[in-house]
Amino acid sequence: MIKVGVTGGIGSGKTHICKLLELMNFPVYYSDKESKKIQNENAQVRAKLIELFSEECYTEDGLNRKFLAQIIFSNPVAKKQVEEIMHPAVAKDFTDWCAIKEAEGERIVFIESAILYESGFDSLVDKVIMVYADEDVRIERSMKRDGADRTAIEERIKNQSSDNDKRLKADFVLHNNPDDNINKQIFEIIKKLY
Repeated sequence: MIKVGVTGGIGSGKTHICKLLELMNFPVYYSDKESKKIQNENAQVRAKLIELFSEECYTEDGLNRKFLAQIIFSNPVAKKQVEEIMHPAVAKDFTDWCAIKEAEGERIVFIESAILYESGFDSLVDKVIMVYADEDVRIERSMKRDGADRTAIEERIKNQSSDNDKRLKADFVLHNNPDDNINKQIFEIIKKLY
């Protein structure tokens, strides 16, 4: 079974690409969504986060995201501690998910992750697709999607690793600007994967 990572910066359209892959009947593991589930449902993760940052980490509804965000955005050490808890937990969950998909006879699966390289998840996949869009396009999309202002989005882009680094490491670069034919590019990539 071939495992393929899909990555790209904020607003590049990687989730949109993954939704198209799902329409083509390919299984997609959304690492951000699964990470949130793990934070709420995995007892070991929960215990480690509480041990680090107190009971205030969780409310009756689950992880207290606002509380945790305030801590990790102002404290690089705390951010690293959270990553050291979460990345291995997500990696294990993805590996278990892959085993199930392989047993079901799947030939290709995808994992969507904005931090594929930063988290080390690239070591779990055979190939990587980097979804690329011009910065102005990414800013516009993100403003529309998140209801955030331009400065906030530009700040988030600045805090992500550079697109050029990802482009150099990726096996495929899928261009996703408004005039790009993404369906054609996806079919080309799928053909090469088979």
